[in-house]
Amino acid sequence: MSTLVSNRAYDYADLDIDELVDKLTPGEIQKLLEDCDPDDSQIPPALRCNYRCEKEATGPLNKKALLDFITDQALNEPDIPDVVPHVPGQRRGKTWTPPARSKPAIDDDIEISLDLGDDVELALSSATTEEIVDLAGIMGLHSMMNQDQYHASQSTKLPRADPEVGWNGVTKATPLKAYPDEAPNKTQPADVLKKIQANDVNTQEVNLNNVYVFENIAIEMFQALESNDQLKHLSLANTGLTDTCVGFLASALEANKTVEKINLETNNISPQTMAKIFEAINVHQVVTEIKGSNQQAQFLGNKVESAITKAIENNKVILRVGLHFQFGDCRNRVAVQLQKNLDRLRLKRVAKNLSNGSSD
Repeated sequence: MSTLVSNRAYDYADLDIDELVDKLTPGEIQKLLEDCDPDDSQIPPALRCNYRCEKEATGPLNKKALLDFITDQALNEPDIPDVVPHVPGQRRGKTWTPPARSKPAIDDDIEISLDLGDDVELALSSATTEEIVDLAGIMGLHSMMNQDQYHASQSTKLPRADPEVGWNGVTKATPLKAYPDEAPNKTQPADVLKKIQANDVNTQEVNLNNVYVFENIAIEMFQALESNDQLKHLSLANTGLTDTCVGFLASALEANKTVEKINLETNNISPQTMAKIFEAINVHQVVTEIKGSNQQAQFLGNKVESAITKAIENNKVILRVGLHFQFGDCRNRVAVQLQKNLDRLRLKRVAKNLSNGSSD
């Protein structure tokens, strides 16, 4: 029996499908297509549908005419009348109501007996409220006091807050300190330009923050900065600086030997120009603080961040960098270099103090 089954399987495997299809009539082929399985993935998609349209095509597809016909038919066809007429505001059927939940009874008068010992109970019974607040602050019981009381219990320099507020009374929020609004910057860029060009001895700090500086004035200011040896602090935050005038600033920093702090935040400086600034301050290495965040580009990019990081690693005096680094590797390398520069400065200061002590 097994031999017969195997022979039949062998015969079916050797059948030529094309030869069998050629022997079928068109009616038999159509019948075969109607009886086929539409879910069979081996069948072409065009043959999986049993629907056959025998009508001849009326012409090419006109999408606009088809949409107009569907719209007209939908408007002219009457709506199916409702069995029950709709009444605005009337609810039909059952209205869902949430099940009532019984609230658990909370007994606030729970007595907890703690045996603290005679000495501890005697000390607590005779302690004042301020002493109990100090004890709670030492034990870290923040919920029993406000911040003023907690910090006052930790420090001897702070004044004692009202003990009745946080221990026996309602804890109140600490009132905010009112600070007056900062006066607008009334510095005139033209006056600053004249002082820098004249190398004024009294002009050691320039603050033009939040003052728009025209491009021609900024270029002349940076060109005069090349020969200026009095200016030490230059603040140009939110002044509308562009790459054109900042390029002159990079050239001026390559020649200037006195500027120690630079602030270029909130301007229109591209990442490539910002990298030139960090390369320029490495020529004489006198700048100890530079800020350049919040520029026209949200991120500097890996190439620019790597160039700035390499320039900072070659700088031995810079101590503060106000710039956002997207990549963690660059951020860590910059932090390590700044720490090295701080340690180097501290060692120099300690050696100087020791030398002055020995000379005395």
